[in-house]
Amino acid sequence: MAKQAKPASMDHETVISDKFRTTPIPETITKITGLPSSAILYKCPASSYWQFRVFLEGTQRKRTTKQVELLKAKTTAKLIYAEMLQSVHGGQIKAKPSSTKTLQVVADTLWSRNETRTKNGELGKTKVKNDRYVYERHIKPFFANTDVKKIDADLLEDFKTYLANKDLQPTTQVSYINIVMALLKQAQIKNYITHVPLKPKIRVDDEARGYFDDADYEKLMRTANAVAGQKYEFKSKDGNVYRRITITAELPLLIDFMVNTYVRPTDIKVLRHKHVHEVEQRGIKFIELRHPATKRHKNHMMGSEQAYLSYLIIKGIQAKCGKAEDQDFVFAPELENRDTALDMLATQFTAVLVIANLRQDDEGKPRTMYSLRHTAIVRSIQKGLAIELIAANARTSSDMIRRFYGSHVKSVRNMGTAFADAEVEARGKRVEKLKSGYDTTLPEPDSLIDDQDE
Repeated sequence: MAKQAKPASMDHETVISDKFRTTPIPETITKITGLPSSAILYKCPASSYWQFRVFLEGTQRKRTTKQVELLKAKTTAKLIYAEMLQSVHGGQIKAKPSSTKTLQVVADTLWSRNETRTKNGELGKTKVKNDRYVYERHIKPFFANTDVKKIDADLLEDFKTYLANKDLQPTTQVSYINIVMALLKQAQIKNYITHVPLKPKIRVDDEARGYFDDADYEKLMRTANAVAGQKYEFKSKDGNVYRRITITAELPLLIDFMVNTYVRPTDIKVLRHKHVHEVEQRGIKFIELRHPATKRHKNHMMGSEQAYLSYLIIKGIQAKCGKAEDQDFVFAPELENRDTALDMLATQFTAVLVIANLRQDDEGKPRTMYSLRHTAIVRSIQKGLAIELIAANARTSSDMIRRFYGSHVKSVRNMGTAFADAEVEARGKRVEKLKSGYDTTLPEPDSLIDDQDE
């Protein structure tokens, strides 16, 4: 077959220029903070978009960002890199390893082990469910068919980068990496690997949720009562309604109940009337909650006197609806699906926060339904109750009280009267000394200097 003649237009000059149309323009080459040194952005004659290039697994990989602004291109490049990591380590580029000891195999054995631990009460069902969700959503897509023997410190660092480029908070990154470390520990137990690689370090600062001081709490209650029975619409930034909720008269009762006990939102969905017991001390009636263990704690939780009064109102209302028997749930008893019940109450609470402009506290900390528990604990600290006593009653540890809940208390003056009581006692001792003729006056400054010279 005769060779086709080259087009007349393809002279030497044209061929040379076409060859270098995708070559980076030197003055546009830009490094990207947080990515490997080989990762760069650049422009080339062939496109007005910024291009992304990186060396990964011994191969140069390129992709257009489809962005003309550098700042947006940098953000897009990080997402592209995360996708590349996922495709490389997730088996989309590499061939499936010959070993059957993949992370999926390890995960299957760990989930089976955790089911047994759940039955024995060693783990909560919610934690196991959440761990499996995180694995399927974030861990499996990244590692997929990777042989566990190839998961080393460098690959874990890549996973850390992948999570960071997904704009996940440091605390969330740590929780996801902890699941991977648990899987690798299981692989070691099964003798699939000889040792567990070093865990990536992520700096995490303790961030407590917001709480309600007295003024904000009063505003919250006023708003909840005022809008009871009304519908609220949640809207996206473009004004589209994505959810509607009716704020029930039950919500202010729930708020008051939670602030006068120490319950978590997750306690609400399991709390039945049979778990609420009337107790009495020093002539005051209280309620003691004896509901199933949460967060692996099963101490009884005693509410304030106000909690007792709130409960009587709640039970009276539920009795009129025939929903106040021992087996009935205290809140939203009409809903059998308790996850739905909690979601409904939490959504109502969020609506009230928005209406009252209370989504954040004075320090900018976000408020959620969990902030009611924070408020209950902060109030106890302000009463001067011992940290250990509060922790035991709130089904938590003293360390958690100090790190998170106690962070809202900024002064000893707001921790009861112990400091002032000590001063009153010291004053009494000084008065007694004066009465006994003992000279308690301080020496003159000059005498102190003379004594030092001698």
